[in-house]
Amino acid sequence: MSEVLNLSGPLDVLDRAELCVAGGGLAGVAAALAAAESGVETVLVEERGALGWEISHGLELYLTSGAKTPRALQTLVDALAKHNSTRGGTLDPVASELLLDKILTAAGVRLHFRVFAGGVDVKQGAARVTTKSGPLAVLARAFVDATEQSRLARAAGASFAPLKSSPEATHTRAFLLCAVTAPAAPETVQVEGLEEVAIRPTLWSGEAHVRIAYKTATPEKAESESRFAIARVIEALRKHKPGFENASLSLSAHEPFALHVPKLDLKSVPEGLLVAGPSVLGRKPSLEERVQLGEQAAAAAVEQIRGVAAQR
Repeated sequence: MSEVLNLSGPLDVLDRAELCVAGGGLAGVAAALAAAESGVETVLVEERGALGWEISHGLELYLTSGAKTPRALQTLVDALAKHNSTRGGTLDPVASELLLDKILTAAGVRLHFRVFAGGVDVKQGAARVTTKSGPLAVLARAFVDATEQSRLARAAGASFAPLKSSPEATHTRAFLLCAVTAPAAPETVQVEGLEEVAIRPTLWSGEAHVRIAYKTATPEKAESESRFAIARVIEALRKHKPGFENASLSLSAHEPFALHVPKLDLKSVPEGLLVAGPSVLGRKPSLEERVQLGEQAAAAAVEQIRGVAAQR
């Protein structure tokens, strides 16, 4: 059932711009950056306290080998290189979080953190957001939904294809281990009860990045079940992986990723709302794909905005 936005009552305005981007992951960052550089007044709202959450919160630290790096992502990589915070396609999460703020503000994008975008009415040109001060509105000519769950598209009544019936869904979660001797190259190990355990080196000595894939019966349990899975993996590595005898958890991703999500019917999305998230593909995107989705959505939004302006 779609969540219909109710703007029948008056809402105070948080901000107004030509384009509102909801979601500050890499897709939202790319969309906002591309739009701003095209001369479109852009505002971005993000429910967390940082941009590029896939890297900083989700610990997705690696570019795809051999894949073309989209422009917005290359901008980040170049900025990281100046601070010795990237090497061989590996990104530093803390530096990425700090630099993305600078990149967008330098482009003129207005940022609002801790702002939850819950719905949109494209005809009224308003998105409903929730802040510490209560519900507010962001007014714009066009909107880009870069949220992980495509919340604005759902609120606008868009259609999604159901996932193939399966008793369990596969999620991934990453974490960092310290006091280890990390392998020089990526490798996988077998741990009972998990679909996959992949170990990779990071930028720093004595640290390893571990990515696990596990099945869960319901999405609501993905977070709690990942905690048990992480503990199981650390115990197994300490016992059976040379160089990991003293492994300790130094940082864990804040949330798991779903490998497959309901795919969006793009024809059901109203004009003026562009979607840039996993639902466009029906699966978890790579970092490069997330940026590409954002840049594509921005291009369409800019075209729509300029078309409206020309008609006026």
